[in-house]
Amino acid sequence: MKFCGSMFNGYKIAFTFLKSVGAKWPAHQNFSRYDISVIIKFSVILAKDASCIHKDLVTVLRENAPSIQTVRKWVKAVSEGRDDMEDEPRPGRPVTACGDANISKVLVSLSDDRRKTCEEISTKTSMSRTSVFRVLTNKLNKKFSKWVPHLLTDEQKESRVNFSRNFLRGFQTEQNDFLGRIITGDETWVYSWNPETKRQSAEWRDFDEPRPEKVRRKQGALKVMHMIFFDMNGVILRWSVPIGTTINAKYYKKVLQDKLRPAIRKKRPGLLESGILFHHDNAPVHTARAVTDVLAGYKWELLEHPRYSPDLAPCDFHLFPKMKEHLRGQ
Repeated sequence: MKFCGSMFNGYKIAFTFLKSVGAKWPAHQNFSRYDISVIIKFSVILAKDASCIHKDLVTVLRENAPSIQTVRKWVKAVSEGRDDMEDEPRPGRPVTACGDANISKVLVSLSDDRRKTCEEISTKTSMSRTSVFRVLTNKLNKKFSKWVPHLLTDEQKESRVNFSRNFLRGFQTEQNDFLGRIITGDETWVYSWNPETKRQSAEWRDFDEPRPEKVRRKQGALKVMHMIFFDMNGVILRWSVPIGTTINAKYYKKVLQDKLRPAIRKKRPGLLESGILFHHDNAPVHTARAVTDVLAGYKWELLEHPRYSPDLAPCDFHLFPKMKEHLRGQ
């Protein structure tokens, strides 16, 4: 009892000091909920009412002081004989909306459809829309779809892997001799005029200057089909298809016979004898029987090209985009 009395007197002196210098004392953000509840308990022992206790707390803690309703709740609890000043655990929904139970509800609701709106999830989980939104923004990130050439099946993906492994195996065996025997080619439309890209039309300006403006224009009406064949040492054949001519199997076969083979003999002497690895994509013109018969007659080994794989075609992925970039605005 003697110890409790001395502690009580010490607390009374300390709190009186804090109250007396409250106007100059910095806001005490170090005071926990438990500290404030103990202060209220001692104030009740001093026979102070809730309004007086709240006034003392505001004097010392200012904006960090609890509300008058909180002070009245604690005064009532202490007056009714409560000794433990810790917060009692309570059943029901947790204080935060991002509790494990709510997170689990939202994730389960999204398992069958990841495009659901907050309203749909709220209806299914019986949670408020605000709680659903808070869980979604804290735990997930909404990502937009990106355009891809084709959604590959598992079989097509396996074909890509097998092609890449065979190609790598050939390179490991022959090194640069393997790459030197490869000739690849394709066709592309080249327009008489292409509008500049956003990046090409960018200008350096002051921070307060407005953005430059330009009129939206379409591609030129005149266009020419170009056929290009090249190897690791450069372009072997670049052929402009006459305007109005349709590239079919017969025409493509004629280009291989009358244009490409003589160009290889002239620019790459000895390559025809060493064995050519010929590569083009799976366009119907390239896979026609007439074309494959010609390649077989020349004893050119045809490299496999996986379906829907423009990134594995050097023309589409490397040559044509860079070539047309320099032609834009011309």
